[in-house]
Amino acid sequence: MGRLCRTTLMVGLACFFAALGLRADTVSMTLTNPPPGNTLGDIYVDPYTATVGGVSTTVICDDWSDNTYTGETWTANVINEATVGNTTLGTPKFGNNQALYNELTWLADQMEPATPQNATLDTELSFAVWDLTYGANGTNEETPSPLTYLAENLTGGTTNSEYLATVTLISDALGEGSYTSAYTWEILTPESGTASCGGSNCASSPPQEFLMRTAAEPSSLTLLAVELLLMAGFAGLMHWRKARA
Repeated sequence: MGRLCRTTLMVGLACFFAALGLRADTVSMTLTNPPPGNTLGDIYVDPYTATVGGVSTTVICDDWSDNTYTGETWTANVINEATVGNTTLGTPKFGNNQALYNELTWLADQMEPATPQNATLDTELSFAVWDLTYGANGTNEETPSPLTYLAENLTGGTTNSEYLATVTLISDALGEGSYTSAYTWEILTPESGTASCGGSNCASSPPQEFLMRTAAEPSSLTLLAVELLLMAGFAGLMHWRKARA
């Protein structure tokens, strides 16, 4: 009985600390055919679906200037959004700018999951995300810019209500540099030279960077309660072993 108790406790401890600290540094990623989002002009807006590490999931593209092709597969570096400011844990495409990625997750939290999908809101949020990252960290600035493209493809251009709502979202997001999401977000940054398009040419442009929501983060109080229970169980086991001795 004592052996079973000890084994159970140690497994629990191992699982607990693994959940806190371990994650894959890289993952294989494939854009699913076809993306589920609505279109504006010839642009698919968020959210997309992709197979990440063999699992089909929803992802959000934060990269306007690069291209990803249907069925394209590549290796992505996995960076926890909450640790962007720590350069030792990896650098996403748009730099170790914690405030920027906090702003992006503030927008992303309003988009995913959207059931049923709100096509107008998704369009506004997508273009707000793309505008925030446009040219960041010295990245390519493909023309036209996100806002210019949006105006060119909406009736009424810059007076259209969707355009004006997008501008408002951008302005609001810029005040969310300290935002902390209630969810765990991972940044999937493409690793150079790993893209494969099944025989077609995709070398002209690297894949885009994507955001992926993985799970709700347990509250600090929950983590503390679990840790105290594990410590209490471990102390009880030591007491039981001592009494038997």
